[in-house]
Amino acid sequence: MPLAETAAGAPDVPAVVSAADASDPVPAAAAAPIAAGTPSVDTPAAVDTNARPTDAGQRPPGFRRRGRRGGRRHNGIRPEERRAATTTAAAANDGTPVHESPAEGVPPAAHGGSAGLPPTGTHDGQQPGAGRRRRRRRKRRGQPGHGAPSSAVEVAARRLGLHRLYPEQQRIIAEATAGRDVLVVLPTGFGKSACYQIPSMTLRKPVVLCSPLLALLEDQHTKLQKLDVPVVRLDGTIRGKARKAAFERLEAGGPILLMTTPETLGSPELLEALSKTGIGLAAVDEAHCISEWGHDFRPAYLRIGEHLRALGRPPIMALTATATEKVRDDISRFLGLVDPVVVSSSPHRSNLAFQVLECQGDMRSRALIRFVRRLHRPGIVYCTTTREVDSVYLVMRQLDIPAHRYHGKMTAAERQHEQEMYMKSGRRTVMVATSAFGLGIDKPDIRYIIHYQAPASLEQYVQEAGRAGRDGRRSDCILLYDPADRAIHELLLGKSRVRPDQLYKIGEALAAWGGEKRTPTLEALSMSAGLGPRIAQALLAILEEAELVRLHDGTIEVLRPETIAEESRHLAGQFATLRTQDGRRLDSVAEYVHAPGCRAVTLRRYFGESNGRPCGLCDACRGVAKRPASFYEPVVRPPRRRRRERERLLRRERGRNRRGRGQKSTAKATAAGTTPATLTAGAPVAPPQPDPAPLLPPPLPPIDL
Repeated sequence: MPLAETAAGAPDVPAVVSAADASDPVPAAAAAPIAAGTPSVDTPAAVDTNARPTDAGQRPPGFRRRGRRGGRRHNGIRPEERRAATTTAAAANDGTPVHESPAEGVPPAAHGGSAGLPPTGTHDGQQPGAGRRRRRRRKRRGQPGHGAPSSAVEVAARRLGLHRLYPEQQRIIAEATAGRDVLVVLPTGFGKSACYQIPSMTLRKPVVLCSPLLALLEDQHTKLQKLDVPVVRLDGTIRGKARKAAFERLEAGGPILLMTTPETLGSPELLEALSKTGIGLAAVDEAHCISEWGHDFRPAYLRIGEHLRALGRPPIMALTATATEKVRDDISRFLGLVDPVVVSSSPHRSNLAFQVLECQGDMRSRALIRFVRRLHRPGIVYCTTTREVDSVYLVMRQLDIPAHRYHGKMTAAERQHEQEMYMKSGRRTVMVATSAFGLGIDKPDIRYIIHYQAPASLEQYVQEAGRAGRDGRRSDCILLYDPADRAIHELLLGKSRVRPDQLYKIGEALAAWGGEKRTPTLEALSMSAGLGPRIAQALLAILEEAELVRLHDGTIEVLRPETIAEESRHLAGQFATLRTQDGRRLDSVAEYVHAPGCRAVTLRRYFGESNGRPCGLCDACRGVAKRPASFYEPVVRPPRRRRRERERLLRRERGRNRRGRGQKSTAKATAAGTTPATLTAGAPVAPPQPDPAPLLPPPLPPIDL
């Protein structure tokens, strides 16, 4: 019975009628009687150009199944059969008879007849005669990031390798280029650097970036140079010919990004150069340092606003990852922001899983080692003191855990080497460091952040935890909490904060210099007051804000010498306020540890956000059970093989590989019909002797961490 007609009326191969064959005489196989209930071929509704055989028994000879993944659609016809069908269809259109001998046992409809073959060259609705064309990926139209860029901002973004900007980024760039001040509070990894890099290519005047991080400046400078973006870098490490070339390029003007530090921004040489070229936009990165470091650690931060006012007061963009309402007020006050546009987002990303583990004494170090062994690397372990960094680093090396360290007491060359080794792509290591490591670090695949000791504030904790999971994958943020850590932070803050008695000393010294109508330098004032230059500079920044002194070309002018001693004593209340705020920050860390409910909701509430949706990843949302007692047991160091023993085992392994290759060649020769000479002699073959067990040293006793 032909395949075109069956008793049930269902064809084995669906008949497809092409436009070229609609007016031709119907072949015998296609003109067979049609059962009742089956639609006619002449009816347009009966034409199914996408019909495919579904049953294995209905597939014609030569049918090939389409691959599961990749490849083009296949309609079940081999190439040679398609060529024959193409010839038949072309002859039918020309009216020339073609004599084809169908294969034996194959019906005409399956072999290439016009009624059983899809239109020639038709693939998913293409026109006949199109042939086999390579499928091309069609670009989406009408969506951002695709097609030709339509504005200068999009062109600059494409130059940076960005095909799409977040709505927050678009708003920040639009407000800054329009001449308004912007306060940006976005989490780490959101792309804040693009907010000032793109305007540096669209504005006619230079864009100045002021950042406290030399590592960030160096990293961004190298990347922008590779992208052929106009950029110069000026800081304390740029000297000689490189510094001269940077100033020459800056004086040339035009769209360019100037990357500098707060200390270099106040240098007379740079101020003179910028006064000639002008500034299109001033960006202050890590702006929260104004509130945290400006009073004692980096007093040059407090004078950024003064320098910008001297340069014509350009639009200012302040960027930070975390900032409470108090920190935002400090940023606006010291930088002199005028009605700033605040663009903020959640302080943490949704792929971070927060976890808190309360442990004290030796239990904390044992828990740390178990976390480091079980979690995927790379990771960062933060410690409060340099002593803890060294001790944790040595323990990890003894336990054969690949680790690096970073703290302020190391030399600059050592810190640079450790950072470069950790930042190499593909390395799965652990960095043990103080809070000095991580600012400006762009490593997207950090899988966990462990705080071995509690941080001084939740701002610091969120800032450091946000360095994990910048690639969007889940990452762990674990805090090992011990209430005794508070005493360490109180001691460190007491040493770093400026004391009121130091303000009294410098006020009396300035009164003496002013009584003699002399203008001292910073070095002379610090010697007369008995203070260090750094502390004296921090105190001068506070007195300058109170309009008691004026700094000009390295000299200090006393504006009110008769009352400066008394007025400086009234300013001592500001330092008491700073100490009170430090205590509140330490209390907030303890409240975060013992807070019920989702950890992410607690952090949002602390930073003034009302979003109460649980994250679903923290230990509170997942209902993590209490750790068993075995989790805090002493860690056993794995047995370490001696060097000679390892070399001996390596040589033995190489010998086995050689013998294995020889046995394979013998087997191949036997299969080919040739017998090796050692087997033809008829000598008995000795059975292989088992290798002696390696001699290993006895296991070492457990280490009490």
